[in-house]
Amino acid sequence: MEINSAIRSRRSIRAFTGEAVSEAELRDLLEVSRWAPSWANTQSITTFVVSGTALEAIKDGFHSKVASDAPRAFDITPPKPEWPPVYAGRTQRLRAARSALETGRAGPGPADFYGAPVVLFLAVDETLQPEYAAFDGGLLAQTLGLAAHGRGLGTVIMAMAVGYPDVLRRVLPGSSGKRFIIGIALGHPDNEAPVNRLPRERATLDEQVSWAR
Repeated sequence: MEINSAIRSRRSIRAFTGEAVSEAELRDLLEVSRWAPSWANTQSITTFVVSGTALEAIKDGFHSKVASDAPRAFDITPPKPEWPPVYAGRTQRLRAARSALETGRAGPGPADFYGAPVVLFLAVDETLQPEYAAFDGGLLAQTLGLAAHGRGLGTVIMAMAVGYPDVLRRVLPGSSGKRFIIGIALGHPDNEAPVNRLPRERATLDEQVSWAR
């Protein structure tokens, strides 16, 4: 897929088909995505590729947490500022539009990663500075999202996916001593689902760019 087209047409997918993603497809995606930039070429992000019984165990753990009203305990705590109205308004309009499309929808929700057959969990060694680690994680997440889209796959980048890191560390070998940054649900998009055709809003260039000459 041509790069400008990929950037403009990539979107968050919240309804997946039941079609599996093969190991060969995953390896191809991860092979190209490892060329994402990182601070000083540290390449510090570990990607946990989770499917099958391991993913079901994580879902079970998340459902138990939700059922018991357990608070989320992110390894890298997201800020919760009072967003200025211009930013908060964008989020409110998105949520309202999504809610209208999802009314009555019986498909898998966030705790089930919207039915995605694979979830990628990005993590970093707990000894590293979290701000730069999170920035590098974002670069890798965007690269993965674009590369997946170019291969006919869909993704949704999910903070909720790392909201219960104790569940992740219990299930995922080699995750001790890691901070989880973000999760990415991955699979074949259900192109008939209304939520995947949600009109997207973007601010104008003049709203987001300041020129100094």
